[in-house]
Amino acid sequence: MRVWAYACLLLCLPVHAQAGSIYKVKHPTVACGDDAAIKSLNDRTNPHQNDPQWRRTTMSQGQCYAVTPDMRWEKIANRNGLPLLRHSPPVPGMPPLYFMTADIADLSPPPASRTADAPAAPPRAAPDATTGADAATGATTPAGPAAPVPDTQEQQGPVIIARTDPPAPTDLFFMTGGFQKVGSMLLSALLIMGAGWILVVLYRAIMAFVGRRAALRQARAVVERNAGLLIQRRLHAHEGQAAHGQSPDRQWQREVSRFCRTTVIPALAHEQREHYWTDIEKKVHASIDAVSSRPAPPRPDLRLITTAEPYRPGMSCAQYVAYCMELLEKAGWDARLPGNVERAGTLISASKDSLSMVVQCWTERRPVEEAIIHQCVAAKADLSARIAVVVSAAPYTQQAIQAGKSSRVFVLHHEELQKFASQVEAPQVA
Repeated sequence: MRVWAYACLLLCLPVHAQAGSIYKVKHPTVACGDDAAIKSLNDRTNPHQNDPQWRRTTMSQGQCYAVTPDMRWEKIANRNGLPLLRHSPPVPGMPPLYFMTADIADLSPPPASRTADAPAAPPRAAPDATTGADAATGATTPAGPAAPVPDTQEQQGPVIIARTDPPAPTDLFFMTGGFQKVGSMLLSALLIMGAGWILVVLYRAIMAFVGRRAALRQARAVVERNAGLLIQRRLHAHEGQAAHGQSPDRQWQREVSRFCRTTVIPALAHEQREHYWTDIEKKVHASIDAVSSRPAPPRPDLRLITTAEPYRPGMSCAQYVAYCMELLEKAGWDARLPGNVERAGTLISASKDSLSMVVQCWTERRPVEEAIIHQCVAAKADLSARIAVVVSAAPYTQQAIQAGKSSRVFVLHHEELQKFASQVEAPQVA
């Protein structure tokens, strides 16, 4: 680009020398296509003169060439006090160069006016070996014209001195070399970002898979723990709805939805896995259907209990406990006996969704005293139940009522048991 700029500039520069002015350098030196570069290289006050790296950089950027005295140059212009010469004859690819004035010598002949005033000096014939030999013998031989000495440049032809250092282009970001480096850096950055994004996506996929598996295992464990309750719920749904002439499947689906909403999802939320519910919902429903379809397990604890019958005065202890268990099962609770049936104060353990309840049946006719309330509180702690209830057909003493209020034990008549159990829901119990 600079060569064409210099060529265009030369068309506008005035010519201060006559055509045919031939110059040569007095000693091997350096000529540059940029006048600022040749001035910097010959500035003795420049502190970088002794720095080889600086000189190579300046010569490369200034398009400098090594010049020898056997090369001929033709002056074409002056600029900023420096002569601008071109090679004679012109060489393709070599631009005009700036020289220091003190480094060049004029080879053109002097003007004709000066040569006319000066007397012509006779040519001096240089004695050769033949003349010397004739002089020694005493014979005279006419001197012929001297043989022309061939010019060194004419023998060897034009000599082009290569650049001392190939110039580094400064346009177009070093002729796209810089853009290639920037492009490679951007490509490397994009590859690193792409690999990082793939790793992040892969990590999230693995963690989501592990989380779904853990949530499914936890949900199935909850279903297995409540297998008895689900079996009873399914039996009640089919028997109750069939008795009323309605579809039992719809009632069972409502029971399944209720169980998932009140038991499974809270258990997952406790482990912060509730956001996996939408992914495992169908599998959990399938597990609930499989568990609830099992045959009802036998109840060895109920072998001493006779068939439940309506309440009547004078019922035995086993009959009264069976009656209370039937009331709880009608309210949707899974009732069982943790121990044997005693004469008085028999415990019933009931569970519903995520709730557990202890019901102590008092079968004596004498009033319920405060000690019975304390026994129920102890049973609640032993069985890790959330609700404690004392049921009796007999009245309660005032001390027993006060003890029930202070220890949060519900004192009920057996006629209130089914209604109380039906109204208990998981959100309503703290």
